[in-house]
Amino acid sequence: MYRRFLGLNELEDSFHVVRPMCIYVAAMIVAGLGMAVRGGQIVSIVCGGVIVFVAGVMIFQIHWAVSHFARRSQIVRHAAARAEEHYVNVLRRITMIVESRDRYTEGHSQRVGMLAEQIARRLHLPPRQCELMNLAGQLHDIGLLAVSENVLRKRAGFGAGDFRAIQKHSEISYELLEPLESLAEILPAIRYHHERLNGTGYPEGLREEKIPLEARILAVADAYDAMTHDRPQRGAMTPLQAMEELRRCAPSGYDSRCVEALAHEVHMLKLKEIMSARQVPAAV
Repeated sequence: MYRRFLGLNELEDSFHVVRPMCIYVAAMIVAGLGMAVRGGQIVSIVCGGVIVFVAGVMIFQIHWAVSHFARRSQIVRHAAARAEEHYVNVLRRITMIVESRDRYTEGHSQRVGMLAEQIARRLHLPPRQCELMNLAGQLHDIGLLAVSENVLRKRAGFGAGDFRAIQKHSEISYELLEPLESLAEILPAIRYHHERLNGTGYPEGLREEKIPLEARILAVADAYDAMTHDRPQRGAMTPLQAMEELRRCAPSGYDSRCVEALAHEVHMLKLKEIMSARQVPAAV
């Protein structure tokens, strides 16, 4: 993937053409010099000089062609990168617009992106990977566009068919984003963010370390935001309740490291102090 993005495959193809030409030119130079040195006659010297001159012109033309090809390849790569960036921005806006139509999901992906980036930074992942986790959070649910609004807004009575329809969204998100090489690093996070460490998740029922770390981070961020906001089927939990639920579900469901990283980010200890203070009865 990286070789194609950098244009190395195309350059190698050009070298397969240039290499035999260079060998031919070198042979011409050797022949020309041999004629000039051994012939001793003016005709031989002139012919040898012409051959060397022609060889020099060919070298110049080959150099120009390779340089021109490299510049064109760079222009194409930059244009492709800009096109991908534009496409990603369009997808982000589509996600925001769709979510804004429902008060239960408005802003969900943006918040998940920020939480995922915070968890990644707390786990000391490289800066670029942390930024990509933010983008993964913003795009992780784009596959829900293929799920009926009637299913998403149901307050109760989910059937087996409804669950199957919802479970497909992570695969659909993956398929929508797979053609974009710039997102290759975060595709596993988007595809597997509903996997659980005990193998009860979807789409493949992966377990423990077989689930990419990025997917485990996204799973915690996604679950926390869902818990702390109203849904058609239930009311929102407090941040403290949500963190305690995540801890209860770790490590069987969620990665304990990711949960504790999030606990630091949402100031878990401070939340406990506040809640404890509220529970102290007032003095008579």
